[in-house]
Amino acid sequence: MIDFTVRISIFLVVFSSLMTWQWLAPRGPLLQWKQRWRHNLILLMLGSLCVRLFQPLLLSLVALSNQDTGWLSQLGLPFWSIVIISVLLLDGLIYWQHRLFHRVPLLWRLHRVHHSDPELDVSSAIRFHPVEIVLSLCIKASAVWVFGIPVEAVLIFDVLLNASAMFNHTNVRLSPRLEKWVKVLVVTPDMHRIHHSRVSEEANSNYGFFLSIWDAFFRSKRNQALQGDAALNIGMPGTTKYQPATLIDILVMPLKTFKKSRKSE
Repeated sequence: MIDFTVRISIFLVVFSSLMTWQWLAPRGPLLQWKQRWRHNLILLMLGSLCVRLFQPLLLSLVALSNQDTGWLSQLGLPFWSIVIISVLLLDGLIYWQHRLFHRVPLLWRLHRVHHSDPELDVSSAIRFHPVEIVLSLCIKASAVWVFGIPVEAVLIFDVLLNASAMFNHTNVRLSPRLEKWVKVLVVTPDMHRIHHSRVSEEANSNYGFFLSIWDAFFRSKRNQALQGDAALNIGMPGTTKYQPATLIDILVMPLKTFKKSRKSE
């Protein structure tokens, strides 16, 4: 119960803080925020009904049941180093999971719900199809079990992942000097914005949510948009421009086939 309360409290504080930041100093105008926020918040509630309320408990139970027999426990390292290694392992896993959801057609059908948002702000971080959330939970639970990741690391990573995802979707811009240094380690809003481009070559880059080191190491990092930031169009890559009009449209998107657009590829 304490674990759940901590997660929810931090989520609400970070979400409201970033929302205030983008309201006071927006990167650019948001012209469709009313409909988008309605859809994104409903998706958050649906996701919560599926797993978000149970995810902390499930991952914690998995962690507690195998933390003494998993791979990490056999290393004989101090606990603090096990926690750091665990966070790095989980973040690397999420990086490759994200790449997989872009590359495997069936998984992309689910993930394109996230990319169908025509604008980016802090609410975009919670725009995921419920089925994708369930699959992501299963992948993380499997890693926690195999490696014997301690429950403390699960809590720390979950907080970091949610906070960083909200941060890099926020409609703000860091100063050029700060941007230069921050994105060496952490994914920034300008960096992740490129990933939401309708141009496939740009969308298939900058997969990280928390640490940017994975994109740099695996050569998927892109620092600038191909045609410059001003020409960057947000939305689903590789298809004709599409925006779901209703919540039902969003939920059935994985079942739809969209016409490819040469301009967006």
